[in-house]
Amino acid sequence: MKNYILFLGFLLFISFGHVYAQVPVNISSEIQVIDGKKYYIHEVEKGQTLYSISKTYKCSIDEIKKINRLSDNTLPEGYLLKIPFNNIIGNDSQNNSTISSGTTIHIVQKGESLSIIARKYNTTVDNLRTLNKGISDALKPQQKLNVPKLPEAKIVENLDTNIHIVQDGETLYGIAKKYLLSVSELKSLNPDISENINIGDKIKVIRSENARIKDISTRFKCEHGEKLKEYNVALLIPFYFDKGQYREFNTDNKEKNLWYENKSFTYIQFYEGLKMALDSMKKAGLNVNLYVYDLDDSEQKFNKIINNPVLEKMHLIIGPFEEIYLDELSAFSYEHQIPIVSCFLSGEIHLKEINPYFFNPITSVKLQIKSLADYFAKNKRDENLIIAYQAGGMEEKAALMLDSALREKNYNHQIVVNLTGKGLSAATKNFVKGNKENILVSMASGDMYVGNMIRSLNEFKENYKITLFGLPGWLDYDIIDLEFLEFQNTHFFSSSFANFENSSVREFVKNFQKNYKIDPNRQAYFGFDIGLYFLTALKDYGPTFYKCIDEIEVNTLTTKFEFEFTFTEGFKNKGLYIYRMKDFQLLEVE
Repeated sequence: MKNYILFLGFLLFISFGHVYAQVPVNISSEIQVIDGKKYYIHEVEKGQTLYSISKTYKCSIDEIKKINRLSDNTLPEGYLLKIPFNNIIGNDSQNNSTISSGTTIHIVQKGESLSIIARKYNTTVDNLRTLNKGISDALKPQQKLNVPKLPEAKIVENLDTNIHIVQDGETLYGIAKKYLLSVSELKSLNPDISENINIGDKIKVIRSENARIKDISTRFKCEHGEKLKEYNVALLIPFYFDKGQYREFNTDNKEKNLWYENKSFTYIQFYEGLKMALDSMKKAGLNVNLYVYDLDDSEQKFNKIINNPVLEKMHLIIGPFEEIYLDELSAFSYEHQIPIVSCFLSGEIHLKEINPYFFNPITSVKLQIKSLADYFAKNKRDENLIIAYQAGGMEEKAALMLDSALREKNYNHQIVVNLTGKGLSAATKNFVKGNKENILVSMASGDMYVGNMIRSLNEFKENYKITLFGLPGWLDYDIIDLEFLEFQNTHFFSSSFANFENSSVREFVKNFQKNYKIDPNRQAYFGFDIGLYFLTALKDYGPTFYKCIDEIEVNTLTTKFEFEFTFTEGFKNKGLYIYRMKDFQLLEVE
């Protein structure tokens, strides 16, 4: 029996779509300071070229190649480029600009609902129905709606402004994010602006970026805030009580007579795990009022919750678990400066509005790769690192991301090889003898392929010092002998990992079984970790714990929390486990 649990692991993704003659290049919203200089971090999309990227960023091809140490003009999809930070602002001498004329027409965007639009224009769904006779709840993108014109908002004072010229492919959201503004703040600077902006439109923006950055850093300086006698925490979780009386037949597997589990039990173990963390914290002296709201995809339930004045009194919001109302709740969080922890199981969340109080505890693929690059740069800088991949799929994209992430850290002696066609020899021909460690990072999948690869490595073990890095999914392949994994000193990386040799994990399992008469699943561990981490943060640092996130250390069970902060997207988890096979057990590498 395998003595470990893996979940929320290495979730690779792939972009689909047709390739056209010209692929638009949008300016990246990700900006990093490297060696004291600010750079855009641009992820190359399929069909983009150095020429098109250089035109968009107004940076020469030679400069981009020099900064990124590119030997030719080839740009693989998924490659991360460093591009010197450059504000693309029009030098318009006029103090006032002609912006799209005022209108009462709203162009529906993908994912918008009547309730979202109503909140955007400070009105009600009923009023929208009155203004748009016969309108359906099922809105379509580009559909036109009559909406009340927003009154002129009070413009932020004491901030210099300038004029931004709209570029091809830009949106209000992208422009607002570029200048560290919410869309509503951008609209307050431009009261007559329309959602449907055009190339060449002139938009008033905040000029003094340094002042804005200074204000942000002051607001988020770690200070041990006032500790309260009790804290209010809201849990927005779908219970699906209305679907608890029946089960839906799995029509895809009629011959196997399989049934779906009751939908009402989907997240019940998260709640139970969270309750166990809450009980532990109460014993440690923390007083918490937990407000539990049943929130699924029902617009009626959402409106009732969001309009409840009690929600404004929360010190922490946990949820939602589904994407449908994520942007609206994030906007509420930003407006009331309440930290919100998303429980939507995706590391790739892109909010429509900025929110520095937003926490995403799921480590995205990109951040997993960056953390892996951090590990190699810190611990394996002098070793022989070979990144091998299968071409044409998710594995290739991951390998190229790792290569570019290493280059960002001035780790430039890695070798990247394509296993497709040439097989394992493409990697092993780069092995070196002696005491130098040959680290083979294999971005490959498929039980037969991986099994044959690992067995083939055995013949090199006698003459070379080898460490193999693989994907956690390999451990699900029945065909792979664990003895071979141990023989190759196999390491894995994943955003979540539980080891039953850990006494805290075993104690949790025992107590969970005692309380609920069932084994805990991944939601139970996740709920406990979320509760333990954020309730500890409240206890030790008070309601403004987010200012001291770098000082918070909690021994969680299966999820490593290590957050990085940006003002536009809040706190993203970059926690990553590195673990190895030893004595037929998986042990974390310190």
